Amino acid sequence: MRTNTTLTKLRNGHPAIGTWLQLHHLHATRLLAAQGCFDWMLVDFEHTPVDLSVAAHLFSTISDITQGRVTPLARVATGTIEQIKWALDCGAQGIVVPMVNTPQEAADAVRFARFPPQGERGGGGLAPHLGFGIDRPQYMQKANEQILVGIQIETKQAVANIEAILDVPGIDLIFIGPNDLHMSLGLPARFWSDAPDFLAAVERVVTGCHRRNIAYGTLCREARVVKERIAEGFTFLGMGSDVHFMLTFAGMQYGELHNLAEPQETWCNRVALDPMA
Repeated sequence: MRTNTTLTKLRNGHPAIGTWLQLHHLHATRLLAAQGCFDWMLVDFEHTPVDLSVAAHLFSTISDITQGRVTPLARVATGTIEQIKWALDCGAQGIVVPMVNTPQEAADAVRFARFPPQGERGGGGLAPHLGFGIDRPQYMQKANEQILVGIQIETKQAVANIEAILDVPGIDLIFIGPNDLHMSLGLPARFWSDAPDFLAAVERVVTGCHRRNIAYGTLCREARVVKERIAEGFTFLGMGSDVHFMLTFAGMQYGELHNLAEPQETWCNRVALDPMA
């Protein structure tokens, strides 16, 4: 059986670098996956409109074109047993659940993502075993050890409850959502900052993860910041998205052509008609 390469790296304390898929374009995903630049690629159900049939093709495309070397993940809305089971039964090899505020919400995510006796996922789904290169009965016996369950911490309530959340059995990863955590703390949305309240919240989460040997990660704009977070002990790092890569390169070329400086934010957040131009 192929292993979940991302989960294996996290368990061994090694960095796993991935990217968000927002275009949900089959050929673009196939091209990006085939380059082998990332350890994982995530289909985002939370914010980006995604056709479920297309998403199902994306999961299998990532697994097949990379022969299991790139892990297909799904970010699913909190409390959505249907999304969790659907994503896993279509070939996702892990989930990240955002806006988790309580240990019960974290426990629900684990329960819906695991086969019995650890959970209530159920034995349906005829395709997920294909990404692991194993037959279906063996997959159901071994999937609990290979399906990544990530919990996203991005609110003051979640930080306040972090010890209880981390005590929930079956969590493989804590993902700190920086933009939303900033906003929850009454700060401007940022990927990262030196704001004392933000750094204190991060430290509280990281300290709890260290005590339990749970991997933790976050989202970064660029490689330079990924290196900084790795140096601080983060091992699950998201570096941009397919949309970010496309618009960043296009924006850089546009800026060079018209002698425009780099925007203070990302090129994704900029429009040509704003006053900055």
